[in-house]
Amino acid sequence: MKRAYNQLKLKALAAFNERGWLSPPAWAVLAGYYPVRAAYTYIRRHLWRWKLVDRSLDHRGLLLYRLSRKGAERLVWLQKRASRRNS
Repeated sequence: MKRAYNQLKLKALAAFNERGWLSPPAWAVLAGYYPVRAAYTYIRRHLWRWKLVDRSLDHRGLLLYRLSRKGAERLVWLQKRASRRNS
């Protein structure tokens, strides 16, 4: 169970790392997270709450997220763990 959780978090953070600011539906498509409407909840509960992503609104009021410094550090840590596990 924990392994799958970390794999999802790795995939989630990597999607932000590659693109910058993303809306939750755009992130869901890039990360392969379905149903797309659940992306708002996942990002808020599992990423924003732990300060792994920054949150902002664009000029139209659209909610956007990007990888934070803490999130980038966690991504590197998760990648190292995944590479050790695959070796």
